[in-house]
Amino acid sequence: MGIATRRALPILLLAVPALGLGVLGLALVAAAPARGGAAGLGAAQHFAWRQGIGLAVGLTLGAAAAALGTARLLAAAPKLFVVALLAAAAVFVPRLGVLAAGARRWVHLGPISGSPSPLLAGAVALWLAAAESGPVPVAAGNNPTRVIRRRAVAVGGSLLAILVMALEPDFSAAATTLVVAFATVAAAGRTPARRLVPVAALLLALLAGGALRSAYVDNRIRGFVSPERDPRGKGFEVLALAHAKAAAGTGPAGLGHGRSRHRLSSPASDYAFALVGEELGQTGAWAVLTCWAAIGAAVLWAAYAAGRRGDVGGRALAAGLGTALLVPAALHVAVCRGWLPIIGVTMPLLSYDPGLTVVSGAEIGVLAAIAIAAPSRGYARASASRAA
Repeated sequence: MGIATRRALPILLLAVPALGLGVLGLALVAAAPARGGAAGLGAAQHFAWRQGIGLAVGLTLGAAAAALGTARLLAAAPKLFVVALLAAAAVFVPRLGVLAAGARRWVHLGPISGSPSPLLAGAVALWLAAAESGPVPVAAGNNPTRVIRRRAVAVGGSLLAILVMALEPDFSAAATTLVVAFATVAAAGRTPARRLVPVAALLLALLAGGALRSAYVDNRIRGFVSPERDPRGKGFEVLALAHAKAAAGTGPAGLGHGRSRHRLSSPASDYAFALVGEELGQTGAWAVLTCWAAIGAAVLWAAYAAGRRGDVGGRALAAGLGTALLVPAALHVAVCRGWLPIIGVTMPLLSYDPGLTVVSGAEIGVLAAIAIAAPSRGYARASASRAA
């Protein structure tokens, strides 16, 4: 396989599926019936414009990130994390944070609105990868105290980010960010698994305990376990998802003609995959899964390529950003198929969520940069010279 092919193939595995998911998601929103309702149900032109702008901005940022390379992004990681953390903390500010379903997960500022959690999850991966890509403490000429301090500060910042999400409360985003942090540190290969796994398991258990104490989570679990007991309340959307799943097996209803659009609260957002199955049939559902399989293969390619050239930061960042994309997508599919309780997770690129679309586009671009030989080794050399 030639150099040109090795460069082109991972870009195709990332760009083509990402663009396909983005265009399909835009079509789902644009095909909504022209009457008032929740996101993706009514006011189709308004929401389609917002999603289209998000897709265009995401593509632009992705192309810029691919051209920029990871070295500069890793160098700016602490500053980018602070910006993302402040954006996440803004949900607690009166008139900025939007309270819905017992949680403050969205920020509304004039015409701009969205959840800052995906941005913060990506920033966590970036900062941890930057810390892990620095010099090894035991290497000759390095300052062990400074290196250990830098990694400890990055880990502490990541825990703070998870805490902020848990306080919103957005336990699914907090758990996803924890898995992102774990994948980033594990891929760097500098911390033994015997230390990482127990800590990650303990933190996930704490998040699960906090979630079970939340009233809105308890209601969703009750609706999932026994939807027929409250078919017009807690179990309504669980039953609606079951109807959409059954309808997907009878043949496509046609874009914009699914009955789920009139039953689910946010069909093109939290339940986009169910909508695809009902309106485009099994072929459409399998096409979406194939796109994510291709993106997953490209993530593995990027991590492998970075590892082969000794790019610890690139390998860690590929694992972290890949996890930030793939975990929400998997959770979204599991909810729409009725395998998990409703947790309000949108699918990157496909679901109506302009903010998430922008962040996902940027992450795709960074993954492309890593796959085609992102120069994060330059950042490692600069870190070595500063630590010496």
